Amino acid sequence: MSRTTTSARRPARPLRWWTGLLSVLVLLLSACGGGSSAGAGTAQGEIDPEGTFRYVFVQNPSTFDPHRSGNAWDMIFFRLVYDQLIMLDENDELAPQLATSWEFVDGDTALVLELRDDVTFIDGTPFNAEAVKANLERAKTLETSALKGQLARVESIDVVDEFTVRLNLNGPGGDLPNLFTDRLGSMISPAAFDNPDLDQNPVGSGMATLVEYVPGQVSRYDRNEEYWDPEAAKAAHYEILVQTSATTRFNMLQTGQAELTYLDPSQAEQAATAGLNSAPSKSLSIMSINMNVGKPPFDDIRVRQALEHAIDRQAIVDGVFFGLGEPVAQYMPPEHWAYNPDVTPEGDHGYDPERARELLAEAGYPDGVEFEWLVPSLDDHRAVAEALVPMLAEAGMTANTRVIESPTTPVTFYGRQEGNVYNGMGAPFADPTVQYQNYLPGAFRNPWNVSSPEFEQAWLDALRGTTQEERAPAIHRMVEEEKRTMISFPLHAHFPPSAWTDRAVFPEGYQPAYAPTFRGVGVTA
Repeated sequence: MSRTTTSARRPARPLRWWTGLLSVLVLLLSACGGGSSAGAGTAQGEIDPEGTFRYVFVQNPSTFDPHRSGNAWDMIFFRLVYDQLIMLDENDELAPQLATSWEFVDGDTALVLELRDDVTFIDGTPFNAEAVKANLERAKTLETSALKGQLARVESIDVVDEFTVRLNLNGPGGDLPNLFTDRLGSMISPAAFDNPDLDQNPVGSGMATLVEYVPGQVSRYDRNEEYWDPEAAKAAHYEILVQTSATTRFNMLQTGQAELTYLDPSQAEQAATAGLNSAPSKSLSIMSINMNVGKPPFDDIRVRQALEHAIDRQAIVDGVFFGLGEPVAQYMPPEHWAYNPDVTPEGDHGYDPERARELLAEAGYPDGVEFEWLVPSLDDHRAVAEALVPMLAEAGMTANTRVIESPTTPVTFYGRQEGNVYNGMGAPFADPTVQYQNYLPGAFRNPWNVSSPEFEQAWLDALRGTTQEERAPAIHRMVEEEKRTMISFPLHAHFPPSAWTDRAVFPEGYQPAYAPTFRGVGVTA
């Protein structure tokens, strides 16, 4: 991916934090090695219809119950066992899956979906409009549902006929088609709603069925031989293995234990040298800096702004992520349809340590600030924190780091409100308003209820309209209004290298993603 550059003069980088950044690079290279530049490509040999395709990821699903899932990464697993109402094609355009068509009607006050008539859940329950109604009502009313907010503007659901369902809206619902490509659109057999083991034994209509689940190690799937699309599962078996170490994931490809994974950016050239295929992953993930605005010093927006000005985003991308990324000042990458071209990581949001010190003085901290930085225990998160500490020191900001377990970070920071700052990687999102919903009053990631009427109205307006063109102006305003409260800010769009062996076979136009799908994916004989 090309990297945005600017002709504006950048502030000189102090030698002290350059030295710190260099030490991070040395550690990464010593751990992962180096080599020639990575090339992209895929083998297209004869597919083995009885083969096993193995992918290595860094975590389990949080649950196999889509309505209880608060983790967008779970879709890696869900797309094997559950169908969604709508899917994204290889160009990231909305495409039919269980819904053959959808249309906003009656002045956009309702959404009507026409459904497939040849789908059966793996327990024999037929898929129809009653099943869609039951799923959406469960997601809306279940006490432990993580998706209630996404259905807030669905007033009621009508079964028009056996394969037509109508969603009556009490407010704008332009985000719904996008949300139906994700957890909200993942259809569970209504007969399995009360299964006590649904969290570990999914009952969907997907292209594969779960046959073994060992938490922390592996989940195994067999092709659904009764699936309505016989071309979807090109392999007879799929495995998703869990491995947090990038070096071990790399070795698993080399030794034939897997066909696909993603690597640390420092390993891209090494992958090419080893004869593996490698390319930047398709990704919507954004690394961000999150601040506790409920206590000093970050209760003052000038200190929050100072922290943003103290960070050279491009240096982090180049130094820690070996150029595989792009600096951003909003929670969407530049190629996304909703990206606001007026909110960039330069100017008002750019690297300017002198301005950072001025802002600290204006906020009553002429001698600088000292605070605790929580660091999730992942290699790339720790590398970023190590590079940032000396960088911040040049702007008068002393960050004392504390490494904590990655899965517990949100609860530790937002629930118990420990620490002042943490750096985290955002999950893929179905709609841009999902990203910004975190900054509404009452959101889990905004326990301090710091917002503004202008932002709240812009967020609601961003749901109006049924096309990208209609929605984009309000989304751009939403992005701008969020920067005026700024309880967090983005660092960069993250495109880690995916790597795969010559045994992997991908469909035409397939680009391995940070959260990959396996439809049409197989292995050579």
